[in-house]
Amino acid sequence: MTSMFAPARINRRTAIAAPLLWLAARLAPGQVIDPRTRDFWNGKFKDPKTAYRRQPSPLLVESVRGRKPGAAVDLGTGDGRNAVYLGLQGWQVTGVDLSDVAVAQARQHAADAGVKLDAVVDGLDHYDFGHNRWDLITLFYVHAWYEGARPRSTERIREALKPGGLLVMEGFAGEEKFMFQTNQLLRDFDDLRVVRYQDTMDEAEWNPGRQSRLVRFVAEKTR
Repeated sequence: MTSMFAPARINRRTAIAAPLLWLAARLAPGQVIDPRTRDFWNGKFKDPKTAYRRQPSPLLVESVRGRKPGAAVDLGTGDGRNAVYLGLQGWQVTGVDLSDVAVAQARQHAADAGVKLDAVVDGLDHYDFGHNRWDLITLFYVHAWYEGARPRSTERIREALKPGGLLVMEGFAGEEKFMFQTNQLLRDFDDLRVVRYQDTMDEAEWNPGRQSRLVRFVAEKTR
């Protein structure tokens, strides 16, 4: 198994194909996991050549620095790179992903790091986000799910965040429907206090080594 802290590279085809699969294989009502999407991601996480950032997100590290730990959920947790980091900082973390291979890796990484992680195999359309449940909600590169599930995805995230809770999101931006649109998150979460918003060209965690258009969004639910 590749270490979550190893350097990584990924080509443009992988970076674009993955979000497309998220959009194309939306879960039907009552269906926990779409097998086509699960198999796609299982294949990606099984393949040691699949390259992406194994280290925790710099945006996340910066956003939670100095913040009192609480209950956190990492939506689309993958191999747990961000969830394990949060656990090391004292957060009570739940990671959710539809790939059972990725969740198994996340559990192993958490065990190796000596942190507790509630890693759940489930689709984000089915998983119960709860109400006023989380002090921190993170979504990294699951922009296609977010876009395909709007406006319900926006509503569920807002409802699940506790007063004073923090929302941290990063993903690809562009004109394609499965990507974040210009100023869209500012409009979707206009009732939250924006801590940081960037629409920029930078190296993406699922496309390192080249410039991509990204949106980074951090906001707090006011009390």
